Amino acid sequence: MDFTRLHCFMHIFNQEISMKKSVAFLSFAAIAINAYAADERDASRIAKKYSEVVACQLEGIGDYQKNQYKAVKVNSGEADLGGLGAIFVVYWEGDVGCAGGSGTIVPNFTVVEHSGFSSAAPVVRTDYKFPEMDLVRLTSISGKNGQLLVKGITYGPKDQQNAPTKVVSYSLKIVNNEFVKQ
Repeated sequence: MDFTRLHCFMHIFNQEISMKKSVAFLSFAAIAINAYAADERDASRIAKKYSEVVACQLEGIGDYQKNQYKAVKVNSGEADLGGLGAIFVVYWEGDVGCAGGSGTIVPNFTVVEHSGFSSAAPVVRTDYKFPEMDLVRLTSISGKNGQLLVKGITYGPKDQQNAPTKVVSYSLKIVNNEFVKQ
């Protein structure tokens, strides 16, 4: 085999190896992106860990209401990138800062976002702002297309302590990292 043929053979061989490496890399990248596609369970788990660091919780799980750590997807993110940019809002009750006393365990909303690199896990985003909402107990929460609907009850003018009856509903929209009442 002369030098020219050997050179051509080596060139073709290297191209074939490079192509196999490229296919392997792209396959791995697609798996990695899909492996970190976040859902409501992930957001709930992340917000729960966060709340346990920043707030005091009630001892028994039975003491919490049924919507404790309820997560809803407000924005779906980029489907091509495994949900990168997806935004979840998680509702939970706790005493932020552990102040103690009557009425310190209150409703809280935590934003969990799949941001950064597509292979990175979602994180809590504390820079999102929520408006004041007169809410004692959540009855339902839903989200879609940058909108968040919060329903619950609060105290009416004649309600007794620990017995709120006034139904409230808030429609919020994300505007520049802030949930604004609609």
